[in-house]
Parts: sequence; C-alpha cells; structure tokens
Amino acid sequence: MNGPGDAVPRRGTLHRFRALPHGGSLPENEWQVRHRVVVSLLWAMIAAVGAYALLARGTGALRYAAEFVSMVAFAIIAGWGGTTHKWRALAASMGLLTGCATLVDVSGGMIEMHFSFFVVVVVLTLYEDWVPFLVAVAFVLIHHGVMGTIDPRAVFGDPREWRHPWLYAGLHALFVALAGVAGVTAWGFNERVRLRMRAAQLELERISFTDPLTELGNRRSLMAELTATIAMGTDHLLAIFDLDGFKEYNDRFGHPAGDALLKRLAGRLQVTLGPRARGFRLGGDEFCVLAAISEGQEVGALVSEWTRCFGEHGEGFAISASSGVVRIPAETREVSTALGICDRRMYVDKHGRRPTAARQSRDVLLAALTERHSDLGDHVSGVAAAAARVGAELGLPPRVLQEIAYAADLHDIGKVAIPDSILTKPGPLDSTELEFMRRHTAIGERILAAAPSLGPVATIVRSTHEHFDGGGYPDALAGDQIPLAARVISVCDAYDAMVGPRPYREPATHVEAMAELTRCAGAQFDPDVVAAFTQLFAQAPTEAVAEDRDLAASLVLAAPTG
Repeated sequence: MNGPGDAVPRRGTLHRFRALPHGGSLPENEWQVRHRVVVSLLWAMIAAVGAYALLARGTGALRYAAEFVSMVAFAIIAGWGGTTHKWRALAASMGLLTGCATLVDVSGGMIEMHFSFFVVVVVLTLYEDWVPFLVAVAFVLIHHGVMGTIDPRAVFGDPREWRHPWLYAGLHALFVALAGVAGVTAWGFNERVRLRMRAAQLELERISFTDPLTELGNRRSLMAELTATIAMGTDHLLAIFDLDGFKEYNDRFGHPAGDALLKRLAGRLQVTLGPRARGFRLGGDEFCVLAAISEGQEVGALVSEWTRCFGEHGEGFAISASSGVVRIPAETREVSTALGICDRRMYVDKHGRRPTAARQSRDVLLAALTERHSDLGDHVSGVAAAAARVGAELGLPPRVLQEIAYAADLHDIGKVAIPDSILTKPGPLDSTELEFMRRHTAIGERILAAAPSLGPVATIVRSTHEHFDGGGYPDALAGDQIPLAARVISVCDAYDAMVGPRPYREPATHVEAMAELTRCAGAQFDPDVVAAFTQLFAQAPTEAVAEDRDLAASLVLAAPTG
C-alpha cells in the first residue's frame, strides 16, 4: 500500500510523452523537506510584501489587506498536516502566486516585479507535480487577463498593453511557462534517475529474497514470512521436503541436469500451490511450503499433493520426496522450533520409507562384514544405537545423527582386510601386528568412499581411533580436529569393547567400564562426550537401546530436543 507522497508514478495522459516527467513520484520524506522549504519561502514573501506595501503606499497599503490575508490563510493551510499533500501544495502555490500578484499591483505594473512569477514557477517544480505547476501558468494568464481588463495600470506598466490586456496576459503566461521549462527539465531528470534507482533497489531486494535457480523464495524469505506468520497468529501449515535419490541423479547425469531437474520440480510446485501458499527452496535439494489453512481442512491430502510435485522417474533413476509438517501456532509459536520439528519429522519419514542409497550401501557392507566376522554384528549394533543417543544428547542435527549411526555401524568395515590370525589372536599383538591392525580405519575409509552416498561416513570412520590428546591413529589428530561424530563413536566403541567378550580377557562390568571412560576423559576421550555418555547410561548398559539399530535411530530423530 502507498501512503501520501510515496513514489508511485501516475500513468495518465502524460505517460505518452516520454520526455515529460510523470509527477507525483517524490518519496514521503523528500516531499516533506521540499514542502517545508516552499512554506518558509511563502512566509518570507508575506513579510516582504507587507514591508514593501507599507514603504511604497504608506497608509494606502490597507487596500491590499485582502491579498495579505489571503496569503496568510494559504500559508496556514499549507502548514496544516490535517489535509492531503495535494491541497497543501496547492495552498502554498496559491500563496506564493498571490504574493507575486500583490507585488505587481503595489508597484503599479512595474516590469521587474513580473519576474517574481518566473522565480515562483521554478520553485513550484520542487513538488515535481503537474498541478501546482499548471496552476501557476493558469494563474498568470487569468490574473493578468482579468485584472488587466478591470485595472490595466495595476498589471501592465506600458500603455500599449492596456488596450489588449488578454493578448499581453497570454504573452506573460507564455514567458512564465517557458521559464518553467528549465525547472521541468531538471524535474524530469531527477524523477527518471530516482525511478531507476528505485527499480534497481527493488530488484536487489527481490534477488536477496529469491533463489536464483528456481525463482522460489529462499531461506531468508522463509524466515521473514514465518516470523510474520507467527506474529499474526493465524493457522498455517509449514512443510519441509527433502528429495530422495537426487544425489545419485546428480552423480549419474551431472550437475547441469540436476539443476534442470530442480527447476522442473519447483515449477510444478509453483503451479500446484494456490494463492494462500508459497514455496521456498532452502538450499540443495530441500524445499519448503508455508500455507494458510482453514479449520477442518485435510492436511494429509494437501501435503500429498505437494509431495507428488517432487516425483520424477526415468531410465535408471527415481526421484521422490520425504516430508515433515508442523501446524502453526497450534504446535509451536517459535520459528526455530517449527523448523526443528519439521526437520525431525522429515527424517523419520525418510527412514521409514524405501531405503536410500546410503542405507542400501550400508546394509550390503554390513552383510559382508558379518559374513567375514559374525561376532562383529552385535558389537556394531550396540555401538550404533548408543552413538545415536549420545549424539542427540549433544544436540547434533538429524542429518549428522544419521551419519553417526551409519559410521558406527561401519566403523569396523576395514577389518575385512585384516587376517584372522591377528583379529582372533588370544594374546597381545606384537608391534608388526599392531601396525597392521591400525590400518583398518584408513582401509575402511577407502571402502566407504567408493560409495558416493557414504562419503561423509567415510571421513568419520577414518577418525574413530584418534585420541583427544593426539595419541591416536592414523593422523594423530587432537581435540576439535577430530570430527565430533568420531569422538562420540570412540567412546561408545570403547565401552562396548570393554563389556564385550575378548579371547584374551574377561569382559568388564558396567561399573568398571564407566570408571575407565571417566579415567581416560581428556586423554583418550573427549570429556564432554564421556559426560553425555555417563549421564545417559549411568544406570543401565547400552544394550538396552540396541534391540534394533534403525528403530533406535528413528526414535532419536523423532524425539524433541530441549
């Protein structure tokens, strides 16, 4: 909506003449500044005309009292904020023109006094509005014509002009109009520059709130609209969609094809959304919809319709979408909480549907590991479930929690390359055997990196045997150089190894294992991770959450965080 004086060009008859300004395009604050200048000039003219009349006419100045009162009345109206810009500008214009006419009258038609009209016409172009400008030209024509007919000596100083007052009134009006050409020209240049700057500013604002690939709103736009929506308190639905199969599509067909796919899917969504909903692209392959909903409206059908927009399949690929939904303000009135709920529900939906490429790769590798070393199956299951819960306790986002779960499952995958004679040796390993054993994390990284969907998991697995004090392997990383996910797995893996059976020793009790973790906190283990682990499992061993690693991970992802 536009208030008085806002920069909205009028598109009337004048728009056909491109050299002429449209008028009425001044911003509110600029109009106020210019209007104050014009009103100040009007009050100065009132004082100057009054002084000149007294000096020139003495007591005879009383005959100009009506003009003087008119000028004061116009000045008061021009300064009154209770009326529109149009009337205030018109009042200021009429006051200045009345002052010019009074000067001409008091001087007895002196030609020099007519120059004041020229000055006033140029001053009135400050409004950049055609009404005050045209009123000035009309005023000169009518005033000189009518007054020249009634009392030509009060208007014209040359006797030749007295016989043809309207002819000379027209000439005066013409000269006044020509004097205004300079002002109109400057006005037009100012207006065009300002409108171009305004258009550029609007385009920059549009770009800053728009995803350049899909033309949907971006994350910044979503945050602004979501904040405004929550403030209004009206019923809305927020839905987040994450594409399934997009990474594999990108890997197979290339990024240009992936970008084209995203544009097609976004276009379908845009067509499907009604006037009460808007789509956003949050980045990568993640989309969002914010929609106003009515009481009793079927939310499930609405989300299903949006989800279908993200479906596409062809030879060797299939794209679909997982979704997470939250109702606002029924479920939350906080922006971050709304996004968090959507995110967790979307990941639960994703892992409750058909297996992703990452999950399929993990399952194949786990099957190979179990076939090679059957005793490792229970071990990795317990570590994965515990690591997922510790990661959630530390506040890690759902995507990282899933990576932790997969990395914990596959942290021993490199042992498929280690001979059984080393893995099952009943006593301590010698230096050569120990050096060979320490290669398994790097071997595991290479195996996992062969599956593109497990790239982040491979990086975590490589660092699962690093020590917090820098004494681990294979890279001797220390502290925050070690990925947090790897530090979590390290603690969970050590606990499970201590309480599990080994060919060369008896298993430790839960209490003994907890004590050992605490003793090594700050040296082998991250003390913050140890604290989270001991808080979660102070009373019960980790096997209590290891009944099903996928179910455990889903429960972690679905659980609200504090």
